[in-house]
Amino acid sequence: MRTSTLLCLSLLFLLANGSFAQTPAPAPQTVPPPQAPPAPRRAPAPAPAPASRTGVAITVTDSHGLPIPAVHVTIAGPSDRNGETDERGQINFVGMQPGTYRARFDGEKLVTFEREVVVRSGQPTGIDVTVNAAPPAPAPPKAPATETRAAPVVGPPGMPQILSIVDLAEKQLSGNQARRETLVACSGNTRTTLVVLNQDQAERLYDGAEIEYYVVAGQGAVRLNGRDTPLSAGSYVSVPRNTSHGIVRRGNRALILLSVLSGEPCEEAK
Repeated sequence: MRTSTLLCLSLLFLLANGSFAQTPAPAPQTVPPPQAPPAPRRAPAPAPAPASRTGVAITVTDSHGLPIPAVHVTIAGPSDRNGETDERGQINFVGMQPGTYRARFDGEKLVTFEREVVVRSGQPTGIDVTVNAAPPAPAPPKAPATETRAAPVVGPPGMPQILSIVDLAEKQLSGNQARRETLVACSGNTRTTLVVLNQDQAERLYDGAEIEYYVVAGQGAVRLNGRDTPLSAGSYVSVPRNTSHGIVRRGNRALILLSVLSGEPCEEAK
C-alpha cells in the first residue's frame, strides 16, 4: 500500500510539472508574397552645356560715329545668320561655327556694304562697321516748258499798187536833199519805199525785221562786217535782222534804191 501511495504521488508530481503534457503542434509559417525587383537606378541627367561664346558682336555707325538702327545684317558662311541692328546700332550672333564669313549691310538710304568676317572658336569677335548714306535720288526731269509765243503783230492789208519804179525815181531826182524816201506800198508787215541818196546812209540795224535793197540807178557800196561791196544798177542786197549795215554813195549821180522792209507792221516800220 505504501508502494501504491508512492506511485500515486509520483504520478501527481509528474502531472504537476507537465512531464506528460502534449507538445503543441508548431504554428504554420506564413510565406511572405514575392516582392517586385527594385527599379534600376537611373544615371543623373547631365548638366546643360553652357552656351557657346563663339560668335560676332557688330556695331554699325555713320561717318560721324553715330549709331544706325534698323540696318539689315546678313552673314553667310558655315552658320548663316541675319537680323537688324537695335537703337544702339548693335546686333549679336552667338553659337556660330568658327570660320570665314561674308557680312552684308543694307538699309534704307544707305550704301550697301560688304566685308569679310573671321569667327574664332570660343570667343566673340567684335566688329565696328561704318556705312555711308546713299546719295539723294536725282530729281525727276522737268517737263519741257511749253513756250508760249505771242501771236505776231500783223498790220492791216494795203491797197494793190502797179507803177513804174523808173518813172517814180525820175520824179524824185530834183533837189539836193541828203536822203529822200517815198512810200511805194504798205501792206501787213511789208513796207516798200523808194530811197534817193545824195550822201552816205548811216549804219542801221533792225532787230525785228529783214531788209532788202534793189539798186535802180547810180553807183555805191554796201558796208557789212566792216567790208564794202560795190553796188550798181541791178544789184540786190538782203540784210538779215540784227545785222548792222550801211549804204555808201559813189560818183556824181544820186544812188536810187528800192527798199523792202519786212517783219514789222508797215505803218510802224522805220
